[in-house]
Amino acid sequence: MAAKNNISDKSESETGLKTSVMWHTKTIEESLKELGSDPLKGLSSSEAKERIDVYGYNEIKEKGKKKPVMIFLSQFNDFMIWILIAAAFISGIIIREITDAIVILIILIINAVLGFVQEYRAEKALEALKELAAPTALVIRDGKEIKINSRQLVPGDIIKLFAGDHVPADARVLSQSNLLTDEALITGESLPVEKHATVIKETNIAMGDKKNIVFSGTTIVKGRCHALVVESGENTEIGKIASMVQEVEEVTPLQKQLKSVGKKIGILCIVISLIVFVAGMLKGNTAVEMLLVAVALAVAAIPEGLPAIVTISLALGVQRMAKNNAIVRKLSSVETLGGVTVICTDKTGTLTENKMTVRKIFAGGSEITEYEEELARFKRDKPELPDENNLKSAINKTYADFDKNLALMILLENAVLCNDAYYIDEKSDKMIGDPTETALIEMGRIFNFSKPYCELKMPRKIEEPFDSIRKIMTTVHEIHKDSFAYQLDFIKDRIKPGASEEDNGYLIFVKGAPEEILKKCTYIIKNNKVCEMISSDKEEIEAQTAQMAQKAMRNLAFAIRYTDVLPDPKEIVGLEKELVFCGITGMIDPPRPEVYEAIEKCRKANIKAVMITGDHYLTAKAIGEELNILREGEKIIEDSVLDKMSPEELEKEIENISIFARVSPLNKVKIVEALKKNNHIVAMTGDGINDAPSLKRADIGIAMGITGTDVSKEASKMILTDDNFATIIKAIREGRVIFDNLKKFILFLLSCNISEVLLMFIAIVFGSFIFNLMGIQFNAVYIPLIPVQILWMNLITDGFPALALGIDLPERNIMARKATKQKEQILSKGNLGMVFWQGLILTLGSLTIYFLEPLLFHDVAIFNETEIFQTSVFTTLVLAQLMHAYNYRVNNKGIFRKGLFANKFLNLSFIVSMLLQIGIIYIPVLQNVFKTRSLNLYQWLLIISCSLGSVLLINLIDVIINFKKNRSNRLAGS
Repeated sequence: MAAKNNISDKSESETGLKTSVMWHTKTIEESLKELGSDPLKGLSSSEAKERIDVYGYNEIKEKGKKKPVMIFLSQFNDFMIWILIAAAFISGIIIREITDAIVILIILIINAVLGFVQEYRAEKALEALKELAAPTALVIRDGKEIKINSRQLVPGDIIKLFAGDHVPADARVLSQSNLLTDEALITGESLPVEKHATVIKETNIAMGDKKNIVFSGTTIVKGRCHALVVESGENTEIGKIASMVQEVEEVTPLQKQLKSVGKKIGILCIVISLIVFVAGMLKGNTAVEMLLVAVALAVAAIPEGLPAIVTISLALGVQRMAKNNAIVRKLSSVETLGGVTVICTDKTGTLTENKMTVRKIFAGGSEITEYEEELARFKRDKPELPDENNLKSAINKTYADFDKNLALMILLENAVLCNDAYYIDEKSDKMIGDPTETALIEMGRIFNFSKPYCELKMPRKIEEPFDSIRKIMTTVHEIHKDSFAYQLDFIKDRIKPGASEEDNGYLIFVKGAPEEILKKCTYIIKNNKVCEMISSDKEEIEAQTAQMAQKAMRNLAFAIRYTDVLPDPKEIVGLEKELVFCGITGMIDPPRPEVYEAIEKCRKANIKAVMITGDHYLTAKAIGEELNILREGEKIIEDSVLDKMSPEELEKEIENISIFARVSPLNKVKIVEALKKNNHIVAMTGDGINDAPSLKRADIGIAMGITGTDVSKEASKMILTDDNFATIIKAIREGRVIFDNLKKFILFLLSCNISEVLLMFIAIVFGSFIFNLMGIQFNAVYIPLIPVQILWMNLITDGFPALALGIDLPERNIMARKATKQKEQILSKGNLGMVFWQGLILTLGSLTIYFLEPLLFHDVAIFNETEIFQTSVFTTLVLAQLMHAYNYRVNNKGIFRKGLFANKFLNLSFIVSMLLQIGIIYIPVLQNVFKTRSLNLYQWLLIISCSLGSVLLINLIDVIINFKKNRSNRLAGS
């Protein structure tokens, strides 16, 4: 009854997660009592049903999922969009300019569809998390073992787990046998974690150190266990991660600035429209005429083609990146990628191969230095194993190549025979077994020691599995005359004279922790002879072991013993004495070969690489030093230290920290946030469940395509299809190219839009006054451009050059400069000031035509026909804007620089746009649509002169500004 009350207490809050209990600190009895369960009978079916009402189903719930219709409608929730919708309404309903209204609405719908497609894909992230849970679980209910849907598991259930099973919920181990779990996707630990049922008293420990708890989403690598479900659904560690993944995603810096500038443009547009409307009404124009002017101003002020061109440009860049094995899931994140200043990278599987590999061998009293060359050759060439008929000669050749080192050959026999791992197919590189043992199998294969071949010659008779207390594994095999151990006089002399091949006796292979093996060794192989082990031998072995440990290598020692009688299986442990020491191996999950160069490229590009791993301090330090991530003066800190640091303390220290070890998922997010607080643009790599929240929180989350879980992929913004860290650097380079080109065409488009607004404003507000000063009288205020002409400029004559600038060639030094910081983004005050004065100068050419033509041609009657009047002004601005694109081709550093015409797409866009412009001027059908008239030669000469003059003036000012800036930089440097 008490147990039931206990459960009821937990249901007091129907919302949110239950308070977490430190289950690892409780004894088995305390845990069973608290959850009211029986280790033999489990829960009753009725009790389990009641608990579902309390705890809910063992699943991850979706929160705030947006329906597709709402995602689509949200694309119209923008101030600029509202103004354009209003402009379309006024054009179509009030002024009856149906063509203008239709064009505006088509552009709005295209932008909405593109935005919808990207956002809809992001909604799949949570679905991947839900599918991760194990589909079924073996549970004890009503005293019987039954299989149920893991969704129906509740705290208090007793479950049974075996090798290969996925763990369906967080559970307290009650009993186990050789239990190892793979927690790499949860904690980042690269090696299988040994589990036990013993209580752990420490309270503030990392998840990976809770050795009596198995976690939902992990896998049983070896052994079996009975366990008590203690947390289910969203209370599990996966559930907590899922909750973090559901946090609202931040928009990128460019998105923020475009939205902010768009709002300001919209407000400015309304203010100017009101001023112009009032001014026009005061001068005698009708309300309908002035509404037309207001619509024209709205269309001129708002770069309606900008979102579409940004999306198209990003999409083209994304296609190029995909060819280089980097798939960008969210187009808007590409501009952020170019500004990355820090890459937070997981160690296991990202910097390293996620595969234990033997790196050092010490045998026969010396290190086998040639082994590293053999390992490199094997990794590079991946040679096939010789066929069975040629194996013996291949092994003998290896023996000869390595100075006939018997200790090494016997160590290799030991490594492949005292081993439970195996290749699925000898011709492939896929193995099944504990990572430590698969590393030994691979080492054997490098030396042509095939496990099936060796087992055929020396079959296993008895075994004593690895024991975590003894830290030793022992197997007994029939000795064969082809065995290298048979060549030792020490063993030959013990074989009965005249014994048959089947009665040569048995060889005991022992492997395990060096300190344990050394205790049991009396002899050592030196110079191909068995000698009595002396203190100097032990000191040398201990020194080698310590040296490997300092490099974070996992050490194993190997020894043998001969016996002429097959021992009783119960006595095998007693024979682990008076052993002959063969050697030791050091293994590690090694760095990927290409990562060395990638890290160096990071430094040259002023990008800091930070390692964040679940592995231990020494392992992280060794990999960090080898890859040059950890440099002089930089720190490593562990999760326990990180836990105690306040966000402010971390922000202060983080610039000097290069490695974080034993890190929990929550602290990964803490690290990312601290870097972002310091104005860094953060890329975060990852492949596991534990990486999902930090991938989501980072500016750029990068998931591994091959080894990555669905969770990490769906939470990321970019996926590496080759799992190659070096691909990140290529992607960042492409990101910088895209960012540069985004800057070029966004500023180009804004300067063009400003020129249109200023032309409309100055002509309408001050036009009559200036004409009067010139002695020219007009009957009304003349609009220099109508809405459809402005749309034509914004979408066609501006659009084509903008797209061409979006795929412009990169600058040579693009990866040698500092990354663009958030405060130095595209729409900075300096850049906005620049586009304003550029727009003003572009306007001067059209204003010259607007005011000068009546004086030159002295025929006011002609200019009372507004279509002729507008065509000249319209064409002047079109030509000036097309030529202005070349200012941005050379980054406003002088139009006469080498490479002005290097962008063939820009050249083509200029030609096509001008042909289209000529078409709407001279083709009658198009004249009717765009309200244009044919121009004569004199008008063309004036148009070209005014357009070219305004562009050259912009170029001259740019050259002067850059000269002064470079001079200031040189003086500052000296």
